[in-house]
Amino acid sequence: MSKYEIIADSGSTKTDWVIVDENAKPVERIRTIGFNPYFHSTEFIFNEIFSGFSKINIVLEDVQNVNFYGAGCSSKAKNQTVEKALARMFPNAKIHVDHDLIAAARASLGNKDGIACIIGTGSNSCIWENGIVTQNIPSHGYIYGDEGSGSYLGIELVKLYLEDRLGGNLRSEFKKEFKLSKEQILNSTYKEKDPNVFLAHFASFYRPHLQYEFLREIVYKGFDDFFQKRVIPYDNYKNYELGFIGSIAYFHKEILSEVAKKYGVRIANVNRCPIDALVEFHSLKLNLKMT
Repeated sequence: MSKYEIIADSGSTKTDWVIVDENAKPVERIRTIGFNPYFHSTEFIFNEIFSGFSKINIVLEDVQNVNFYGAGCSSKAKNQTVEKALARMFPNAKIHVDHDLIAAARASLGNKDGIACIIGTGSNSCIWENGIVTQNIPSHGYIYGDEGSGSYLGIELVKLYLEDRLGGNLRSEFKKEFKLSKEQILNSTYKEKDPNVFLAHFASFYRPHLQYEFLREIVYKGFDDFFQKRVIPYDNYKNYELGFIGSIAYFHKEILSEVAKKYGVRIANVNRCPIDALVEFHSLKLNLKMT
């Protein structure tokens, strides 16, 4: 009988799943939507996982371990929302649900001490020491936090559009790319599910238009706000290297480096997605168990 282990990294936008065999070799990769127990029920999560795994050819009862890292998995109650869906899907597996900050730390810093940072759909940070999170400044989500994130950038851009402050050329390009009326934007923001993900998808507009200084300034200010609220408050923050994960950090590395230099800190690396590093981490543990 084959035995499998699953490693999953879930942000608010997408979840990357990798299935490894008993020899720690990846055998399947799939992608589903992202899950956040603040927005999604156990039933919803189960149905989406079921749909994603219906396309692969492994026996689900042969899955022995599931290591799931997720946005919003920050308390026992929230973790149980995800755990119940996973336990129903993989009935013979041991289920491990951890916060996405642990994924960020393991992927960007490994065994080194430092400050692990996420700037993707949302944003967050923590002090990572001796392989555990020792300090964290809670982000409180896209309304009250998530500085510099896709949601943050999306909100700032949409405000310019709704207030007719984008300028003629950019306004035309915005309408051509997103094909949404003001009414549709407001409806999706206030009445539809996952408004943070909806708003974050507008962040893709920045990268090809950074020649417009006011757009570049929004990205810079977002990262500056992140440092002010998610890095500088940690004691002795200058003594730590920073590791980043997330598409916003990755695609705007140059601006991120400018802000880091301003505050006298060093960025160790910036990864768009942590899943490969997480697979390596768990594969190493699996290999050590077998030797």
